[in-house]
Amino acid sequence: MKHPGSSRSRQRGALLLEALVAILICAFGLLGFAGMQARAISSELESYQRSQALVLIEDISSRINANRKNASAYVTAGLIGGGVIADCSALTGANFDLCEWANLLRGSSESRGGVKIGSMFNARGCITRPATSTDRYVVSIAWQGVNQTAGAASPCGQGNATFSTESLRRVVSSTVCIGLLLDPTLPPTTPRC
Repeated sequence: MKHPGSSRSRQRGALLLEALVAILICAFGLLGFAGMQARAISSELESYQRSQALVLIEDISSRINANRKNASAYVTAGLIGGGVIADCSALTGANFDLCEWANLLRGSSESRGGVKIGSMFNARGCITRPATSTDRYVVSIAWQGVNQTAGAASPCGQGNATFSTESLRRVVSSTVCIGLLLDPTLPPTTPRC
């Protein structure tokens, strides 16, 4: 015959063990949640930088279209946007637009405590014209991302010391096609854009 207190003595500590297992499971769940939150924050920053780049591409594309007669003056040999914020007040035309756009790439649109913070990390711009075209311009913005990826295919900023590694360089590009008004009495030409 068993003693009634012997089964109770064998179960001592079982509740404590169950509580420790429950705490361990909750700890792993909280660690997973913290990792997911950190990943979400870095993804949010990446998408914010991409949207900023698209807004800045739209800005310079509109400036080029507004000054379409002098569109070729927007083509630059190097990267736009390095250095400090410049005073553009004495410039006109394409030079003024490029100076303003470079300031926007540097972050002049937002400031906190006197420090300009409104741009992507190491943002640089490129405006090129393909050799086979007279009316198309490729506007690109390169910046440094926070998560490693396969790298960007665009040559804008490629090999530049501004970007620590190619796997962190991000680029968005847009093609600007300058529409030219034609005389309706002339025969139509092949579509250009």
